[in-house]
Amino acid sequence: MEIIKIEAKELSLVENNSLNASQLALLLKKTPKQYVHTRPAKGGGTWDYVSGGYVRKVLNLMFGWDWDFEVVSEQVVGKQVIVKGKLTCRVNGRQIVKMQFGCKEVICRSGTETPLNLGNDFKAAATDALKKCAAELGIAADIYNKQDFKEITVNTQSIDQVNDLTEVKRITDFIADAKTPELLVTVYDSVQHYGLVKIYDAKLSELKGGQNG
Repeated sequence: MEIIKIEAKELSLVENNSLNASQLALLLKKTPKQYVHTRPAKGGGTWDYVSGGYVRKVLNLMFGWDWDFEVVSEQVVGKQVIVKGKLTCRVNGRQIVKMQFGCKEVICRSGTETPLNLGNDFKAAATDALKKCAAELGIAADIYNKQDFKEITVNTQSIDQVNDLTEVKRITDFIADAKTPELLVTVYDSVQHYGLVKIYDAKLSELKGGQNG
């Protein structure tokens, strides 16, 4: 498999990108082997997959638990449970929404047409929908989209530098747009951390001057 190597700063060149370099690096890398499982495929052969737990772990790492998944609709068609799921991820004031269908064959009691545990079948179908939504973000793309996947490794040593530059820009923009001293003071700790005290003080003087006027 071809491996493409890039610098973290190249990830920051994508305009209007909601994700930072660390988040993009998680999406671009190959799924670690310990999280890839194999099961028999219908018609012969095997099928690689990742667990729902792995997908949730990656989503938590990427979005800091600021995501949710809901079942939009569910139905039983023949001997299959079909679920439509919606994944919503929030980052930098934006929402990323993906919708997909998941399915699961209904397991019946031996020798009958009576479902053994329909609740578990719906749960499995919902997990399938979640994994498909996450795959659209790029999570486990090497498993579910093997033909188009190209492994990209990111120089992680430069990721912190890129993230720092992104944060500095965010803070300076916040300072420029601040309307009151009370709002400005909320970023003072970050101002000190990134050495932006002169810009902060100038803006604070401007705001206080406007209030006195």
